[in-house]
Amino acid sequence: MKTMMKLRINQLIAPVCAIILFTACSTPKNIALFPEVSNGTSIAIAESNGIVLKPNDKLSIIVNTKSAELNNALNMPVSSQIIGYNEIQSTNQSRATSGYTIDSDGNIDFPLIGAVKAAGFTRSELASHLKNVLQEKSVARDAVVTVEFLNVGFSVLGEVEEPGFYPFENDKTTLLQALGKAGDMTIYGNRSNVKVVRMNGGQQEVFVIDMLNTKKLMQSPAYILQQNDVVYVEPNNYRKRQSTANASEVTTASFWLSALSVLATFAMLVFK
Repeated sequence: MKTMMKLRINQLIAPVCAIILFTACSTPKNIALFPEVSNGTSIAIAESNGIVLKPNDKLSIIVNTKSAELNNALNMPVSSQIIGYNEIQSTNQSRATSGYTIDSDGNIDFPLIGAVKAAGFTRSELASHLKNVLQEKSVARDAVVTVEFLNVGFSVLGEVEEPGFYPFENDKTTLLQALGKAGDMTIYGNRSNVKVVRMNGGQQEVFVIDMLNTKKLMQSPAYILQQNDVVYVEPNNYRKRQSTANASEVTTASFWLSALSVLATFAMLVFK
């Protein structure tokens, strides 16, 4: 009886070890993005006008005309620190640029014009609007207006290589580009449960995105980011288990192999 039981235990050891090793070495199916996309696949992207300006956004606005005197009047002076001195100089030739902050009513106070509506426009729309206002008020007829973001950006948190705040470099930054800025998701990121938190009308709106479903990803309203969006990559179950006491020691294949070896040795001694 003991001999038969011992033989059965010995026969089970090899298959169980093989299963554990196969499981430990198998390639996860929830890591690579775009798993269902083949060469030449075309997917429509969610429609978006880009970043729509809101109160508290800070902008750099540069106006260039044929008149140097008018340029000085229209462009905000810039304060720059001279290295080695405590004096502050104001100049329009500085490497930095002072900005306009959109007030709670959605306006900016622009030189020679006064209050100008800014909220609700994109960058290009605001530039065209300012050019038209300058012409209508007979301030400048040949103005070239450039609008840039100053404090407008997004945050990436969670299981990414470099979490932090990143400024927008263009009007239509995608979620993929945002994750790329943050060094991409770590191997421990839950790719099927990425959240984008967005302020909308005084309330927070949360979008849950499955990065493994390409069509739903690119058609999500959160695929094109807006200012102050927060992208959060949730840790996967493996990472969550690691956060518990001694979890890292009881979830590895080596641990289970060691445990199985001890049990096998014990069984052999008992039924010897």
